[in-house]
Amino acid sequence: EIFEMGLFKAATRLPEVDGWYLGIWYKRHRTIVVWIANRDNPLSKSTATLKISNTNIFLDDDQSGRPVWETNLINQIDIEPLVAELHDNGNFVLIYSNSKSILWQSFDYPTDTLLPGMKLGWDGSKNLNKTLTSWASLFEPSSGSRVFKIEKWTVSHGLLYDTGQVRYRTGPRYSNLVNITETEEEISHSLNITPNVSSILILRMLYTGSLELMEFIGGERHTLFYFPVEECDFYNTCGDNSYCNTNSNCVCIAGFQWGGQYAWGLTKSRRTCLRKSHLSCQEKEFKKLTNMKLPDTQFKIVDTNVGLEECEKRCFMNCNCTAFANTDMHDGGSRCVMWTGDLLDMRSYNTEG
Repeated sequence: EIFEMGLFKAATRLPEVDGWYLGIWYKRHRTIVVWIANRDNPLSKSTATLKISNTNIFLDDDQSGRPVWETNLINQIDIEPLVAELHDNGNFVLIYSNSKSILWQSFDYPTDTLLPGMKLGWDGSKNLNKTLTSWASLFEPSSGSRVFKIEKWTVSHGLLYDTGQVRYRTGPRYSNLVNITETEEEISHSLNITPNVSSILILRMLYTGSLELMEFIGGERHTLFYFPVEECDFYNTCGDNSYCNTNSNCVCIAGFQWGGQYAWGLTKSRRTCLRKSHLSCQEKEFKKLTNMKLPDTQFKIVDTNVGLEECEKRCFMNCNCTAFANTDMHDGGSRCVMWTGDLLDMRSYNTEG
């Protein structure tokens, strides 16, 4: 009896966003809506029928008789009776009544909120990419322009989009809050914090474009994580092969210097860091950078269970290798990450992440 499901009205005094929605919320905090079925197709009145038919769930508008939402399952065999249930973790499921196997679940189709037990990212077994999409505004539940996605490659991070463009990439503070799974069948992030019985914990993509981890204890709200918070959090704010330091200044990495065409006052012109000399296999020295956010590039090579010395040797043997790092894996092992292209979205921290 933790969650309730029913119809709600997002705004009672705003006629431009007048409409009713089928949603799930916390029973003790009815204003904390965690999932919405028909967010982009609201009901005109507060009367609707939720029914199971032909291996699907339908929400029909009683005024028009038309469906405003359905699970849209295809090629499913009606082999036994189906039952819809709302679980204590907030997951609304369609299951076979006898075998209890799940045919469909709301956790696979999140709106703007990640609950404990949910996963974001790519699920290869279902060919689903689960993302968080913000509300359009404070009182408008329809899909907004801000989206939180998980990178679909090894050494994944979270990406915050605005109108289709990457604005921010998460760093070590976020990585410490989530369980990260990276296999051939799944690349996903889930909350690694388990709330106690008296608290509520949610990660939400806000309509303002920020990502916030909130905890509710009684009537009090506490922010455990908020991103972004400073200028260095902007994606690749300093450009390729440079980093944003703790004073929010841009610095070229060792072996690079400021260059390229640049003119003050031109909005499309920016300084760039250019290599001082051409990359060569004869180069046998790397500059060590500490307390850094790892670069973002899909042009990287990952080897598991490889120590730092061996990782360095492998980078030396690859003429295209521009950087390497030895990172901890979430199962307790280690892996060698080697970058083979420009280094993007780097920044430094006062302490290790």
